[in-house]
Amino acid sequence: MTEDEFDALVDDATHAVNNLIPDRYLTPMGDNARSGLLVSINDALTAILRDVVEPDNEA
Repeated sequence: MTEDEFDALVDDATHAVNNLIPDRYLTPMGDNARSGLLVSINDALTAILRDVVEPDNEA
C-alpha cells in the first residue's frame, strides 16, 4: 500500500467514525470543535492503522 493509499484509508475511516456520532452531539459543536474532533479521530486512527497496515513508498 502506498502512502497515498494509506492516507485515503485513514481519511475514509475517519469519516466513517465521524458518521457514527449522532448529530445531536455534533450539531451544538462549533466549526472549530468539529474540525478538532476530526483531527483527533484522524490522529488516533493513523496510529492504530499503522500497526495493522504498513504503507510502503512504492507507486
